[in-house]
Amino acid sequence: MDAKGASASTTPRGIRKSNSTKSAGAHSTKSHESVDVLGVHPFGTLRVLRPEWSPRISEQMITAGSHEEASSPLPPPPPLDFPAESAYGLVGNHLPSRDTSSASPTKRCADPQAHQMGGGDVAVILDLPEVFLVAYDSVSFTAHNFAGVRDIPPGPHFFWVAHPSGVAARAGVWLLGSESQDHVHVVQWDSYNEVLTEATRSESRNSAENMPNIHAQLIPYPDPSRLAQGPGRLSVSQMESNRSIWAQLTTHVNATILNRITGPQVGGWIVHTLDRAQGALQFSPEVELERAVPNKNLQRRELNFTFETTTRLFSIESLGAERTQEAMDPSVYLMSQIEDPDKNLAYEDLVGEFQFSFIVGVHLGNDASLEQWWFMLLKLLVKSHLLLQEQPLLVASMWRTVAAQITYSSQWMESSVLDNTESRCRELRIGLIVYKRRMEEFLSDDENVVTSDHLSVSTAFSRLEAVLTDLGWDLSGDYLRKGVVMMEDGEQVELELTDLEAEDERGEWAPELVELDEDGRERGLISWSS
Repeated sequence: MDAKGASASTTPRGIRKSNSTKSAGAHSTKSHESVDVLGVHPFGTLRVLRPEWSPRISEQMITAGSHEEASSPLPPPPPLDFPAESAYGLVGNHLPSRDTSSASPTKRCADPQAHQMGGGDVAVILDLPEVFLVAYDSVSFTAHNFAGVRDIPPGPHFFWVAHPSGVAARAGVWLLGSESQDHVHVVQWDSYNEVLTEATRSESRNSAENMPNIHAQLIPYPDPSRLAQGPGRLSVSQMESNRSIWAQLTTHVNATILNRITGPQVGGWIVHTLDRAQGALQFSPEVELERAVPNKNLQRRELNFTFETTTRLFSIESLGAERTQEAMDPSVYLMSQIEDPDKNLAYEDLVGEFQFSFIVGVHLGNDASLEQWWFMLLKLLVKSHLLLQEQPLLVASMWRTVAAQITYSSQWMESSVLDNTESRCRELRIGLIVYKRRMEEFLSDDENVVTSDHLSVSTAFSRLEAVLTDLGWDLSGDYLRKGVVMMEDGEQVELELTDLEAEDERGEWAPELVELDEDGRERGLISWSS
């Protein structure tokens, strides 16, 4: 009696081992006490997979599907100010349980990450905080219980998220919308490191299989303020403008570019505010930012640009005047590097990297990307005058991209990429004036063979000039050389600008070299005294 009582009093509490005899009929409901969490995973995030969905069985099929789809922070764009009780509350932070009755293995399509709801691709971000700043392409908003976006059109798209306070680092991911089938892209928010990470294969499959239950509740890509068939806040013209400007910004962003810059990734190409350029100097802006925002657990990636900011833009084999010319105009060196068969580059890659650096730079405030954008604009494009003659279609594409980028940053964002960069803007303005002169000289010279491709450069440059004119820039030839400036105290000071002194001494205005005699007079002149 006493022994039995002692034994009962020492029985451990908590999870108890079930009695296999009593549970033989699988009818026992008291085999263990319920718990709220399992390890570090929140309750409800762990799921039991059916045998036919085993990762071992589906690994090759999923890998094949993935390969097919892979073939100074600035303020965010003006947010769409939704009410607190918005339709986003319909979508939970964790996706609802899957209805297995409507998703039989026999009806599954070849791609396990494809859905059959129609409308386009779907992007799902798992485990985002309840209230978070979310943006994709040219739209940003504060989302409540965000789960994903549907009806995504084909082509490159950039999603990024951040804390609503606006002072935290940002994480983004590039996704490529599929052409042939409706694909479900899935990434996950790591709340511990505050970054986007690749979702596990099981979570990706769960999201794809659960799409019939949640598709209608996802945010429509054209207008995030509209769900199902309800009215939205964006007009048809606004939606078309958003889609048009994004298409102009990403004409040459593709899997090849993304793999080269960020390295091959599964499910998407993830980037972060603190990512640095390969070979970044010890005192570069991105290194200083990394020191200001320390996070030992964050896996920072190196961005591998083809032409680094420290690249020597002339060949060491050239000497004398040839080297000087290459240093002033990097066109020859630029073409030699792109045409090098060992580098596996194409001229279109130059445009793609230029577009990547702008988008990641302005949206994530990534200093490495912003530095790369300014380097490519000021040192490669503006100074490559001979490139107009040799690769006019490439040059026209670059100028169209610049026009779209400046338009986007000045009209779609609260702060322009040209703000707070006075010295660089001055260098850009002078460089564009010189470029326009050289371009007009080439197009008006009867000795040059001018084709329609060359004229397309002039058209693209004119579009950029119109955009800059709206910002108060003047690229005309009548550049003020000397003038009177009134100081703050009312004093008037005469200033002479020498920015275009070298350019003024070209062509018909170039100084003439003459030979002088022993008396310092020009030889060959008629003397009336002799």
